[in-house]
Amino acid sequence: MFKLSYPATRQPAAAAIAAAFTPALRPICFARRRHTVAAPSAEWSSATIQSDDHSKNVVLQWDDANTSRFKYVWLRDNCQCPQCVHPSNRQKLHSSADVNPDVRPKSIRHLKDNAALEVQWENGSMLPGHLAGEHKTILSLPWLRDNEYTPEAVQRRRDKHFEPVFWEGAQYNVHRRNVHFKEFMETDTGLVVALEELRDYGLCFIRGAPTEDKMVESLARRFGSLRETFYGPSWDVKNVQQAKNIAYTSLDLGLHMDLMYFEAPPGLQLLHCLKNSVTGGESIFVDSFKAVEILKEKYPEDYEVLTKVPVTFHYINDDRHMHFRRPTIVENDLNEHRMVYYAPPFQGPIEAPEEMVEPFYTAFRRFADILKDPKLVYTTLLQPGDCVVFANRRVLHGRKEFDATSGDRHLKGAYVDWDDFKDRLRIYTPGK
Repeated sequence: MFKLSYPATRQPAAAAIAAAFTPALRPICFARRRHTVAAPSAEWSSATIQSDDHSKNVVLQWDDANTSRFKYVWLRDNCQCPQCVHPSNRQKLHSSADVNPDVRPKSIRHLKDNAALEVQWENGSMLPGHLAGEHKTILSLPWLRDNEYTPEAVQRRRDKHFEPVFWEGAQYNVHRRNVHFKEFMETDTGLVVALEELRDYGLCFIRGAPTEDKMVESLARRFGSLRETFYGPSWDVKNVQQAKNIAYTSLDLGLHMDLMYFEAPPGLQLLHCLKNSVTGGESIFVDSFKAVEILKEKYPEDYEVLTKVPVTFHYINDDRHMHFRRPTIVENDLNEHRMVYYAPPFQGPIEAPEEMVEPFYTAFRRFADILKDPKLVYTTLLQPGDCVVFANRRVLHGRKEFDATSGDRHLKGAYVDWDDFKDRLRIYTPGK
């Protein structure tokens, strides 16, 4: 049995470890959340370790009585030495299939600086043909803590970056933070505000952007690479004759999400206002996550139906035929708290077992009624220079009808993948 410790400067934030397991989604809270790195917890500054050959585990007993268990095979597979992980590109140099499933430690000890666990492996820790001989693995306590693989630990790591705040229209209006174009484009502070607004609310407004035709592409690249589709790298939203999409008319455009018929619909959508002198045409937004919570509380059976019955989304027009099926509500898919897929204009015939067809229509109608609740809707009239950015699989968007003869209305749109947004968020808000 050994006692391991590491210096205070290397201690992890208490919030990421000592916090008890919390639900994946939090109830609405409209006090502005300040994301700061918590002070280190003394309870996680040291641990007692044991080797349990019966279960093939190394067991770390932390000072707060929590226990972490790491399988021998997992520890060998995740060795971080230059023979196992390339020192410059940080890519793994072996496959998990190369590790001997019966690997055993020859010795386990702590290093002199008391900051890491050292495991000396017996000969044959890898299967024949892969890195023969004895091998030494050194893993720091912070690294082990950050990579613990229990479901609770995995969820804590996810929640450290993504804890959505549910909102209603009036309350969002009070607590939102606008970002000025210059600050957003030229400072980390401006970018972080936008990232945090999208993380918390799924919705952000950038003000004062130049009304240049391709400016939306520059704005989008601040979040990541442009997601090009058959609409192009960016696209126009304005009234046109014989439109191939209802968005390109002056008609009322109901709440929806874009490109639900893609295997991976875009994560972020940007709409940059270049002109808007028409009567009407207000933009509307609804937090679908809030609507799901209401459905789940009031009509749990309908909620369950919408998590199970796949909706057919399709686009059949302009020499294209897109087709994809997915449930309306997807919960905890190993990567996200929740995703919602809702685009009535692009729904095809339901393809579901007979006994689920009628329950689907009942459940879907109830969900649609909740979405229409005026309390949930945030309404705003975009002005030239405004750019709205929103999470495409969370925030529903739409537009009220406008009089096309009363003036000009011209928006420019672009997409960015959710992976790029999460990448920026992790880089610019580490430990938050």
